[in-house]
Amino acid sequence: AGLNTTQKNEYNITVLRGHSISELILSEEPIEYAGIERPDVILALSQEGVDRRRPLFAGLRSKTRVLQVPEVTLPPTRAEISGIDLRSLGVKPQDWALAALAALAKTDRIISMDMLRAALTARFRDEVLASALQLVEKVYKNQGPRRDPKI
Repeated sequence: AGLNTTQKNEYNITVLRGHSISELILSEEPIEYAGIERPDVILALSQEGVDRRRPLFAGLRSKTRVLQVPEVTLPPTRAEISGIDLRSLGVKPQDWALAALAALAKTDRIISMDMLRAALTARFRDEVLASALQLVEKVYKNQGPRRDPKI
């Protein structure tokens, strides 16, 4: 989509298995530092990941968007919290990250659906591409983030 990107992954003690935290930077400008101190968006998809970044939430700005599945409890934060119920759409937990990107694309913040489709098309082929596109279209059409102060 014409953006510069970096990705930093952190896995738990079980070597490259289980929950992980991925920090992504998408920028129109060159990226000179890959650390993220104040994210614009957080996809809160697992309790373990939220717990490992608990101190981060206290310093979030009110314009930071957090997309949160109902299975996750967030610490106090000033961020804008939007619920996304992926399980209700029949999305399997291993597909939640991709599905959450489709929900993010629906907000038209950071990424658009056209950008997500282009990235998937550049990365995958054949049945895997068809499956990924089907998933993101399903989520995009049926599950937009909703503001819910009870979540």
